[in-house]
Amino acid sequence: MDEMCCDSQYKYLPVSAVAEILYCPRNFYYRIVEGAKEYNAHLLEGQLQEEKRNNRLAISREEYQQNKSVMVSSERLRLIGVLDAVEEGEDIYPVEYKKGELKESLNDDVQVCAQAMLLEEKLGREILRGYIYYSQSHARRVVVFDRSLRELVENTIKRAYEIIYSGQIPQPLADFRCYGCSLAGRCLPYEVNYLTGADDKTPARPLPSLNLGRVLYVDEPGAYVRKKGERVQVTRDKEVLVDIPLCNLEQLVLAGTVNISAQVIKLLLDRGTEVHFVSRAGKYYGSLQPALTKNSALRIAQHKAYQDMELRLKYAVLFVQGKLANMRTILLRYNRDLKEKQLEEAICRLKSLSKNLYKADSLNSLMGIEGAATREYFRVFNYMIKQHVPFNFQQRSRRPPGDPVNALLSFAYTLLTKDMIASVSIVGYDPYIGFLHRSDYGRPALALDFIEEFRPIVADSVVLTVLNKGMINTDDFEYKMGGCFLNDSGRKKFYRAYEERRHEMISHPLFGYRISYMRVFELQARFFAKVLRGELNEYKPFMVR
Repeated sequence: MDEMCCDSQYKYLPVSAVAEILYCPRNFYYRIVEGAKEYNAHLLEGQLQEEKRNNRLAISREEYQQNKSVMVSSERLRLIGVLDAVEEGEDIYPVEYKKGELKESLNDDVQVCAQAMLLEEKLGREILRGYIYYSQSHARRVVVFDRSLRELVENTIKRAYEIIYSGQIPQPLADFRCYGCSLAGRCLPYEVNYLTGADDKTPARPLPSLNLGRVLYVDEPGAYVRKKGERVQVTRDKEVLVDIPLCNLEQLVLAGTVNISAQVIKLLLDRGTEVHFVSRAGKYYGSLQPALTKNSALRIAQHKAYQDMELRLKYAVLFVQGKLANMRTILLRYNRDLKEKQLEEAICRLKSLSKNLYKADSLNSLMGIEGAATREYFRVFNYMIKQHVPFNFQQRSRRPPGDPVNALLSFAYTLLTKDMIASVSIVGYDPYIGFLHRSDYGRPALALDFIEEFRPIVADSVVLTVLNKGMINTDDFEYKMGGCFLNDSGRKKFYRAYEERRHEMISHPLFGYRISYMRVFELQARFFAKVLRGELNEYKPFMVR
């Protein structure tokens, strides 16, 4: 254990994190090793209560003096913590505040005992008891610091360092403790147990997420994005166009000549909110991303897998498998009513090409199969566009798109790209190291890998919807620079349609529960991370039925 102290990164552990081990070792791992900072309503309420308490740093009463937010640390215990309160009268003791109702809780006892042991080292005197206050009950209970509890504190600290330096993620609990946990979306306890065979019951429902996927698109020439208190405002010529609370924003997308203040940039980066830049013609320029997560273990595993050509090909095949399966599903859905011979032939051809995927002995041969499948798919794409639509699609064209349908496809892929970059960044990957796509300079190869599964069922589907429902017409395009592009009105319509698709609820093909596409993006990225880290044996591409 003394060897462990050599690593200055973990010279001190927070008291609250060590106490978490007794409740959920996996939660401890995510918070300390991966630096997880996910919030939910329970944590936010707890933070609010803490802020209210800290408005008064000291409270004086006849029987004691109470000091708030007292920082203490110990080199012997290798712990650090900010004590909620220290009360001093005839005795001195820590008081820990909890949000819920009064209850017996061993991990709460360990936390307040560890605080007392830090305080003892600081003051040079013994502390015999402490208190835990439960705000919902407006009551507190005493915790006596006997020998057995002190030994448990030291053993728990030892266990904490064992988890850190083992490099192994503790197994999921998958029980009542998972509901209400802010890290459930990262941990995926029920899904992991089902996929590993530890539990044969399919998850009944996805655990709730605080991320509501709220995206603000700013596509007004000369607009200015600024901070106004705890709100984001979009103005132009002193006119307020948009005014929304910061808490309502998950992504900010700036298109064209839009300006943004340094204050807003700093605030959004601090909150972990991504800012994406795209052209009004649909080109993805890049993103302002928050600092990389502490999940360096995932990035190391990602780079190792990338260097292993056998593994790289294996994963690349799975991404292409998902794409081909979903292209085929789209064609099948449309051909239920159309009964087109050309569509039937394309469906059979895609099925045949899918069988050849596992015969590919190199990335080049795999890309050849993928290219043939994509050409076959787009050869019949026009059959899925209703006859009354005033656009004719012949073939895929890019840089620049040559016609309205290609303009829509390119714009849809740009929006999908920014979403997938956000997902892989949240999980902790290096977005620029992919398995199917080449890792060229500045190319988000891994995000492009994940996009393949969703091109047909999200991007292409949105394009077909806006065309067949008449949501976009000839007045929504402009021709310039040798190409065809959405104009101002067309982009606004398409933003709305794309957001509706992102939030659309579908039945998960493996688990059966209802979930939005927006959440599936991150879910797939997290499953693949668990494969790279050895938690899961295989990656299952997202294939709709």
